[in-house]
Amino acid sequence: MSTSSTPIFSGTSSFSSDFAQVISRAVSIASLPMNQLSDEVTTLTGEQTALSSLSTSFTSLQSAVTAIGTAAASGNYSASSSDNTVATATTSSGATPGTYNLEVDDLGSPSTAVSSATVTDPTTQNISTSTSYTLMANGQSYTIEPPPDANTLTSLVSAINTTTEGAVQATIINIGTTAQPQYELSLQSSEYGSDDLTLDDGLGSGNILDPASTGTPVQYDLNGQTGLTASSQTLSLSPGLTATVLTTGTTSITVNQDDSSIATALTNFVTAYNATSEAVQAQRGISGGALAGSGVVTELSQSLQNLATYTGTGSIQSIADLGLTFDSNGVLSFDPTVLNSVTSSNLQGVTDFLGSATGGGFLQAATDALNGVLNSTSGTIPSETNGVAGQILSANNRISTDQDNINTLQTNLTNQMDAADAAIAEMQQQYTYLTGLFASMTTNSNGTTG
Repeated sequence: MSTSSTPIFSGTSSFSSDFAQVISRAVSIASLPMNQLSDEVTTLTGEQTALSSLSTSFTSLQSAVTAIGTAAASGNYSASSSDNTVATATTSSGATPGTYNLEVDDLGSPSTAVSSATVTDPTTQNISTSTSYTLMANGQSYTIEPPPDANTLTSLVSAINTTTEGAVQATIINIGTTAQPQYELSLQSSEYGSDDLTLDDGLGSGNILDPASTGTPVQYDLNGQTGLTASSQTLSLSPGLTATVLTTGTTSITVNQDDSSIATALTNFVTAYNATSEAVQAQRGISGGALAGSGVVTELSQSLQNLATYTGTGSIQSIADLGLTFDSNGVLSFDPTVLNSVTSSNLQGVTDFLGSATGGGFLQAATDALNGVLNSTSGTIPSETNGVAGQILSANNRISTDQDNINTLQTNLTNQMDAADAAIAEMQQQYTYLTGLFASMTTNSNGTTG
């Protein structure tokens, strides 16, 4: 919004410029409240921008806290395989250090089967006229019901995959030629074992699949225990330790303590914390940003302080015990050697101190503090942002109303001054005429007398 400029007024009296100045002065005075509102909108817009920037900083810090939780939940262990061609291994929460000698004797196989009937066009034909099938796979029974208005082999395959949710993989294969195709249904179970695959269309002919190729379980030995079997090539060797077998053979899987993921997460946390703290501090003081003097800055500073000063109840009581310390300027730094030292002697203490986002400890305190800042309903920044947005809307509405009033005032004054100017101009013309008339009469009178 802008104030009105000097109105165009082109009268013909000698007072026209005075009338124009009167209009301009009146419009300027009437525009003062609107100009103040415009300045207020500019200030509020600056606050809105600053809040958006702070929201971005705190969101990055929130992500860094979440990453610490992910690293802590991994169990702080890593697994390595002496022969990755035989098997690879991964750890999760609950893993314990140790060596696991794995010998893979048989990779196993899933059960497979194909339909007895074939079709030449799977998009218009089906292997049965039925609209309901009973599928037996992995020891479970599934009712398969393709859409009644699309009784095709394609829709049957889709219904099997959807209903079994991956327990059975259905596909269509061509056992004919390109010129003379013969398409049949092909099924494969997800589990490795001896269960057969059968498909009954309910029309009295029983199983409509050719005799299945019965699968076999994965067979392996572990730490001297022989004859072990599994229904998947992903083996659970121990709590928190899984191995994916790739071929037959032997390998040694070693689980060691590994705090590198936590160290990386803490390093990223330090970076995000310092950036957020700097962004908040930039809003303070005489030369601060658009939020200088606002109570929201104090609230955000307190939230950061709550993160920094969290105190645990166990053997690890502060973030300083993990290697995170502040210098005299309030800048946070991280020494990974401190973390390595404490995890090597007191891993449980580190785990207890960190906790989880919902299970207590530093992570829950940090999560709660940041939710208090960012929660879309009650968070400090969203609440303040919504308030500022409301003020901007209200001010803009008032500016719009004021501008309309000023335009009306300017129009009315211009009309009034135009009428006044026209009247004065007419009077001035009459005055000029009469003055000239009297002057002429005086001249004639003087000539007669001579």
